[in-house]
Amino acid sequence: MTSKSTREKNPRAILLVLGLSCLWLAASCGPNAEDIAQDRAATEADCSQLASSRSGYDPASPTSGKSSVGKGAAIGAASGAVVGALTSKKSKKVVQGAAIGAAAGAGAGAIKDSEDRKKDDQAAAVYQTEYQHCMKDKGF
Repeated sequence: MTSKSTREKNPRAILLVLGLSCLWLAASCGPNAEDIAQDRAATEADCSQLASSRSGYDPASPTSGKSSVGKGAAIGAASGAVVGALTSKKSKKVVQGAAIGAAAGAGAGAIKDSEDRKKDDQAAAVYQTEYQHCMKDKGF
């Protein structure tokens, strides 16, 4: 026969072995760092695509680097020169028309650049908000 103290130790030992086995199984069967990184990358791609479609902004190809000032000045200079040439036969008027056209074109281009930058900044802010909400909703 077994003594009372031996019977009491056996259930504890069994519980200890079962508990350690469960911990080992949970650690070995759960997601590893590589799986988590792959899930995060896939979620980031999905959320980026969703945010781009909702905001109209694509962080891979921002438009803020494109300037209209030089283009506006060139168009203004050409059209100013044409107007100057049509209105006067003197070369001085042609040069003045080109200069006035270039200044007006550059000014119009600068205004357009400013408006484009504001729109781009607003779209980028909407993109960031949508992206962050998506990532949060998916647990990241």
